[in-house]
Parts: sequence; structure tokens; C-alpha cells
Amino acid sequence: MFKRTFIAAVTLAALSGAASGQSYVTLGRLTCGSEGGTGLIVTSTKNLMCTFRPADGSPGAVYAGTITKIGIDIGATGKTVMIWDVLAKTGTPLTEYALAGEYVGVGADASFAVGGGAKVIAGGTNKAFMLQPVNVQVQEGLNVALGIDHLVLAPAG
Repeated sequence: MFKRTFIAAVTLAALSGAASGQSYVTLGRLTCGSEGGTGLIVTSTKNLMCTFRPADGSPGAVYAGTITKIGIDIGATGKTVMIWDVLAKTGTPLTEYALAGEYVGVGADASFAVGGGAKVIAGGTNKAFMLQPVNVQVQEGLNVALGIDHLVLAPAG
């Protein structure tokens, strides 16, 4: 039941963002991995390593990042993999590290040994990008989380 509720909430957030009249194009896919973290009831932070693969086959980019959740977050998670389609406002140039920047959105996670979650977030250079989950993220641990996600991406190096 909880899983259906948070997937519905995330879907609603995605649809309401898309309904703002903006036209978006799919640029590629961003895959991020984390070794996990501990929820501190109202907040949690995880370090990420992310790889962007453009849909047109051009060279991608590697990003280091952190994702912070503000809301309900109880428990601990192990390895986590998140995969997003990267969308951009029509006409947005795709430079080498265009995805660097801050993103904010709605997220929900739940796991008991193995679990999942979904996050729809927007931001980046000139707030021109939206990250939509390709599928529910996969994570290990014992955790329940629902809140606002703040993602920061920077060129890895």
C-alpha cells in the first residue's frame, strides 16, 4: 500500500511539472550509485557517483554528487542504484557538464532487505533539466523515507 501511495505521489508531481507548459526533449540517461546511509528521522544524506550517457551516443560525463532528503527518513540503506531519463527544455544546449548544479523534487523510498523508491527532480544549469525515474530505484536495507530531495551534481575529478 505504501509503495503504491508514494509512486502515485511521485507520478502526480511529475505530471504537474510537465503541465506547466514547458516543452522537454529527452537527452539521455543518468545512472547514480551510492553505498548507502542512515536516516536521521527528518534528514539524510548520501554520496553518489553518477554517469550520464547521451541518447545520441556522444561522449558522456561522470559526476560526483550528494542527495539530501528532508522529511520522514527512518532506517538505514545499503547499496542504491537510481536511473533517470534526463529531459531538458527545448533549445537547451548540452555542454560537457551541463547537468552540474542543484536539483529539487519529491522522493519516496521503502525497503525491508531489498526495496525501492522513486524521485522526480528538476534543476541543473539554468534550471533547464528534469530527471524522471526510468524505473523504481533499487536499494538494500531497512528504511522508510518520504520528503523533498535535494541533489547536487558536480564534475567528478
